[in-house]
This record gives sequence, structure tokens and C-alpha cells, in this order.
Amino acid sequence: MGLKRVIGITTTALIVVVAGGALAVGNYVYTSGTEVACAVNADDVNNFPEQFFTAPSGEGPYPGPGWEKWVGYDLSSWWLQDYPYDSVRIPVADQVELAAWWIDAKNPDSNKTVMVTHGIGTSKQDFNTLLPTAMLVKNGFNVLLVDQRDTGESTCVDGRHSAGQEESSDFAVVADWLIANKGLSAANIGMFGVSGGAIATSLLPAKSTNVSAFAMEGTIFDFNAAATQEVEFQGFPGFLWQFALISARLFHGTNLSETSVKEGIDSAGTRPMLILHGEIDQRLPYQSSVDFYDYAKSVGADIELESFANADHTEGMLTETDRYASVLAEFFGRSLAN
Repeated sequence: MGLKRVIGITTTALIVVVAGGALAVGNYVYTSGTEVACAVNADDVNNFPEQFFTAPSGEGPYPGPGWEKWVGYDLSSWWLQDYPYDSVRIPVADQVELAAWWIDAKNPDSNKTVMVTHGIGTSKQDFNTLLPTAMLVKNGFNVLLVDQRDTGESTCVDGRHSAGQEESSDFAVVADWLIANKGLSAANIGMFGVSGGAIATSLLPAKSTNVSAFAMEGTIFDFNAAATQEVEFQGFPGFLWQFALISARLFHGTNLSETSVKEGIDSAGTRPMLILHGEIDQRLPYQSSVDFYDYAKSVGADIELESFANADHTEGMLTETDRYASVLAEFFGRSLAN
């Protein structure tokens, strides 16, 4: 065997070994970095629409000691004790059902309804999903508060989130369910997503014409940049994200970038969008919402950005609760038909 051939075979073997190792590491990053509990988090099990509490010490929506001031914070004025609700299960795919609470605002003059969903790693029982739900219900909006697949009480498919891809497709079906089962029209239906739920909300315009307004608590614009940051937040080197992306498609059949945020914005057309975002957010950088807003404006979208100074991840709903409630209610009030 000639020397050149030996070198060629050796080089090829090394490439295969290195590439295989990189994909193996990428697969680990993907499976661990996207893992979610197919259950209600222990600190949320006592949270329901009629009574809910902020997260305990060390379990807040952002890291660091800044959360401690909110531990035990009184949210009782927002409890929905006068609004009965129904537990429903909504089929969205083959053998996949989403668990949800239907909360009727008892508003005889309006059918305005908002789908609300939570962030990655939480459920409909997290305080920062229940609080904006209460803001909407108390302002006369019906709310369908939904557990995404693989979370809370919904079907456990694989125990991983798909960066809004499968989740947004599910919510397109949920909108159809509202029309079929609650006598609503597309003009009556909006969506509000918190954190990871905001990502699903941003993609939804590309997947459904049956939702007429979209509000997001923090969101992303550059998916690769956001995913790289999340990988780093999970304790891995950021460059491994590219291997994770490849591994997700190769080993799991999941395309985490199948529908882009730009596609969602472009598909929204004249349907209004609202972003609410804390300016010192540690989990989803405020700049990502600025970039989202700037692009949307550049293509003529109907969009607003409400900023909350000195607010960390989802903290604006606590630092300026009344303003937050007013902004949400005014947005959906003018964006949805009665």
C-alpha cells in the first residue's frame, strides 16, 4: 500500500472519528439542553387560577440573588376566585393531547379570547403564566391557558421542547379547536406566550390564519444566536450548538430551524404584534426583542415594543404590574373583535 494511500485512509478515519465524536457531543447537548419535565414542577403544584404564588428561593425565572425580593410576594389581588374554570384536553396530533384550563371571563358583551402559554421548563401552573392570565380575565377576556406538549399535564412525547416548532403547530390546532368548540371566529382569537412560549407565538402567524393578534413576553429574533446563548447558559461551550442542531435532525428527525422568526413576522401581515420585555433580562437579551421589532417595522408590520426598565426575565409583570395589565388589555382590546 502506497504512502499516499495510507495517509489518505488515516486522514479519512480521523475525520470520521472526530466528526462522529462531535455529533455524539452535539447529541448530548441537544438531548440535555432541550429536556423538559413531563410533569408540573414541584414548586408549582399548589398554583391554580384561584390561588397562585411567586417561585420560592432559588427557583425564580432568572438566576442570582435579585429574585429574593419576590419570594413570598403577595399576588392575592390577582387570584381568580370568582371565575370558575374547566379542565379540557385538546387533541393536536396523533396520540398527542394538550391539557388546558378554559376560563370564562363572564363578559356577555365580548367573545375576545386569548390563548396563553408558559416558558420552557415550566407549565400553566407557573406564576408568571397565571398572573398575566388573571390580568386578561379581570379585563374581560376569556383565556385558554395551555400546557405545551411534554410539559405539565399534556402528553409526554419525548420529554424535549422543539424551540417552538412543534409547539407552534400545536397552537394552530388549538385555535381551530376554539373555533369548533367555543363558537369563536378567527377575529376573536389572540395568543400570549411567556419566554419560550413567546418563541412559539412568534412562529404561529406562519402556521395559522385563525389567530388575529400576538403578544410575547420576551422573544428571540436570531435563533442561532439565542440557541448558542442558551447552550452557554446550560454550561456548554456555545459552538457546540451547531453540532446539536445537526444531531437533532440526524438522530431525532427534529428540524429546530424549520420555520424562522422572520417567516412568522412576514406571515403576520397586518395582524398586530406586541412585545413586552425587561431591559436587564438575563435569559432572553432585551436586544433580541429590539431586533425583532426593528425587522418587523422594516417590513411594515403592525408591532409595538413595551420596555420595562430594571426588570429581569419576566420581571416586568411584577415591577410594574398595573402598567403590564393595562398594556396587555389595551392591546388585545383593540386587536380582537367582539
